[in-house]
Amino acid sequence: MIDLPGSLPDWNYEQTVDRIEAIIDRVESGELPLEVVFEEFAVAVECLQQCESFLARGKQQMDLSIEHLAAEPEF
Repeated sequence: MIDLPGSLPDWNYEQTVDRIEAIIDRVESGELPLEVVFEEFAVAVECLQQCESFLARGKQQMDLSIEHLAAEPEF
């Protein structure tokens, strides 16, 4: 199950991206056993899904704000 960023009080987009980059660096080092690579890959996928959810929600909020502004009468 994917934890949505809004449900995690200390979730941070930038820290999650840093975590993904660290995982990529470890995997690319070639020094990890294959079992650990699979585990790290699963963590990276979950982090990427969290980031995607966060960005989609932010875009939706921005779109709603733009629609609201466009609907306001001009003075």
